[in-house]
Amino acid sequence: MSRIRPLTLAATALALATLTSCSSTTSVELAPSELNSAGIPIVPAEAGHVHGMAMNPTDGKLYLGTHGGTLVVDDDTITRVGDTTIDLMGFAVAGADHFYSSGHPGPGDDLPNPVGLIESTDAGETWQPLSMTGESDFHTIGAAGNQVYGFNGTLLATDDGQNWTPGSADVTPASLAVDPEAAERVVATTEDGPMLSTDSAATFTPLDGAPVLVYVAWPTADRLWGVSPEGAVHLSADAGETWTETGNVEAPAAFAAGEDGSVVVATETQILTSTDGGTTFDPVAEITGGGH
Repeated sequence: MSRIRPLTLAATALALATLTSCSSTTSVELAPSELNSAGIPIVPAEAGHVHGMAMNPTDGKLYLGTHGGTLVVDDDTITRVGDTTIDLMGFAVAGADHFYSSGHPGPGDDLPNPVGLIESTDAGETWQPLSMTGESDFHTIGAAGNQVYGFNGTLLATDDGQNWTPGSADVTPASLAVDPEAAERVVATTEDGPMLSTDSAATFTPLDGAPVLVYVAWPTADRLWGVSPEGAVHLSADAGETWTETGNVEAPAAFAAGEDGSVVVATETQILTSTDGGTTFDPVAEITGGGH
């Protein structure tokens, strides 16, 4: 998939939700990660695309949702988590060791295609199907606790993983981020700028003064992070009321932020992390299979 470009967020989100892409057909057994000439670990080519990233509050490590399952970045190594090779789309963290995703089964995964909404409560070691199996591939997911929002051409919400309620038909999100302390509050990125819902996606209002963003992350109740299609990183320290541009990266393909203030951006060729509030970024991994 190509990276998202300015002013095409809605069209891109709709395309991502309706295309059946990245379905695994061959083995994706991962070799141990290698280091490049700069000593940076390389995401194994067998993992393919990095579709999403999450900072796990339990250990502060970066987890990757890829074409070949869940990976974890730990210092100078990248390793597989668990045995499944599900092509993980719409990868989102909902709490400590708690992830939601969607996508397609890999070799040896006894799941329908698409897998619908799936959940892991052990940091990606195992995944359990919850609903929409064989029906839906959510390429965009936002979550906090048991509250999940997904976009598959239609914006949907569930608070039990089983029963879905249609959200606003006026919002076509490129990404979703949920207030970790008030899960009825969700931000959706659109080509007109980020939109906020305070009623579980039933209605949305613009976040006045906010920049156009393609990805958002909401690691703590007061700190809402975003990155523009051009790669400008923005922080709102008051949950979307005001925004400050902190730094810049190349055109982003995935985005994450941690409770400790760290920020992570994946481009098509590398994963970059910032530990100084999004001002400067250093590479932590090289991507060979594509950023998104």
